[in-house]
Amino acid sequence: MQKIRVLIADDHVIVAESLGFLIDTINGIEVVGIKNSGLQVLKFLESEETDIILIDYHMPLMNGIETTMRVREKYPDVRIMLLTMSEEPAIIKEALTAGASGYIVKKIEKAELETAIKTVASGKKYLSDEAVMRLAEIPNLNTPSGREEISENIPITPREIEILKLIVQEFSNAEIAQKIYISPTTVETHRRNLMKKLGVNTALGLYKYAMKHGLID
Repeated sequence: MQKIRVLIADDHVIVAESLGFLIDTINGIEVVGIKNSGLQVLKFLESEETDIILIDYHMPLMNGIETTMRVREKYPDVRIMLLTMSEEPAIIKEALTAGASGYIVKKIEKAELETAIKTVASGKKYLSDEAVMRLAEIPNLNTPSGREEISENIPITPREIEILKLIVQEFSNAEIAQKIYISPTTVETHRRNLMKKLGVNTALGLYKYAMKHGLID
């Protein structure tokens, strides 16, 4: 079975190399490169196969968010996870909006790092506990109050809960339809109904609800 190929991007050389040594001890995962800037990451991807990029937010010339956007545009199959010291809600939101599949903090332990990498490699999202807590605090500037209010008094059906769980794992409508044996059009209808019932107009609102009610593993 092919190992998960991880590229590390961090301008702190000692940190990056130490992380590389740690990851190489995890079964089924290998480090294919260590780069110190976003520009080096883009150059590396031109010739080297990579599954996941672990990238720091603070890097010279092009930060982790900008690099994420560039990579997602040119290499949509490569998944990106922010690995940083920052727990700022605005940065977490910015990372997810840019297309990051995960957000973890550098104080993470080896066991959780392995779980995070393998979860993202499987096509799902992974957020550290710290990121989840801070994400729930993120305001949505589309509402007059500055927050996206979630309706709690309208129950959602078991089918809607099932679909919500799959949505927050970043499965597409077609993939969800295949998993639960309904049409993609029906999935989209359920998605719209969920947003209407919960009073949200973004995927972030669905994440907040799922996190608050323990629907994310």
